[in-house]
Amino acid sequence: MKFLLPFLLFFAANSGFAQEYPAKGLRIVVPYAAGGGTDTVSRLMAARLSTIFNQPVVVENKPGASANIGTEFVARASADGYTILITAPNFTTSEALFDKLTWKFEDFVPVIHLVRYEQVLVASTQSQVTSIQAMIAQAKAKPGSLTYGTPGTASNSHLGIELLKQRADFGMQHVPYKGSGPLKNDLLGGHVPFACDGLGGQMDLIKSGKVKALAVLSPRRSAFAPDIPSLGEMGIKDVDATGWYGALVPAGTPPAVIARLHKEFAAALQLPEIRDRITGIGVEPVGGTSDEFRNYLLGERKKWAGVIRAAQIKAD
Repeated sequence: MKFLLPFLLFFAANSGFAQEYPAKGLRIVVPYAAGGGTDTVSRLMAARLSTIFNQPVVVENKPGASANIGTEFVARASADGYTILITAPNFTTSEALFDKLTWKFEDFVPVIHLVRYEQVLVASTQSQVTSIQAMIAQAKAKPGSLTYGTPGTASNSHLGIELLKQRADFGMQHVPYKGSGPLKNDLLGGHVPFACDGLGGQMDLIKSGKVKALAVLSPRRSAFAPDIPSLGEMGIKDVDATGWYGALVPAGTPPAVIARLHKEFAAALQLPEIRDRITGIGVEPVGGTSDEFRNYLLGERKKWAGVIRAAQIKAD
């Protein structure tokens, strides 16, 4: 019986903690500037959690250093469920990009995969290319002659095209921009013939005919743009640059608290009013279990580390 006593005391303590949680306000840390997609989804989640928990839930934007400032902040926070990180693909690429990182993957426990979003490859209307097959053929015929733009170095858009280049064995020169805005301006002006960007950000240009959509960089077509072919249906099945947002907490957070957070996030994703707001910005609710999200992140981490090494990509 004496051997069971420590276990029983631990179980009782954790059960009591879970029943009391949350006894105070929570904060969701977003390692990006306010106004972006991650911020929008985080504020929707915060409002819902506040209602359910009957506690204030604030969103704190801590941008900078490719999302590492906000990520480190949460890694060093108390593992009590009161500080939550909602982040995006930088989380799975930073370890391969930065030599001296002040946090590591194991500092976190994944809670839930909130949303996914597609990357789309588009061509300027001034380009004669109308398909991805034609683009690849042109790139192979004239190595180094084609350029493509993305919102930034090591973005999902950049890494997705680099992975495509490795799989299809062709070359194109990368032109990094500081965000989607400058990229769109040069694309519309014909200064860059091809671009890869988030589908949501390019949708208006695609619908208005100001750019030509060649493919989404994923195995399947997007529900938001079913007319755009996917790489998968072209026989390129192992290139997936799908982006994501997800919630994580510091390692050591009690399992019962993680389970409670997962339950409420998952329930929020099922609410019609939240789903409508989420899909309105061009992202798709996901959900799933915490273990499924962890396995997904591990796969993304391994995949992009390989791409970064092979393409010798360095952080700006």
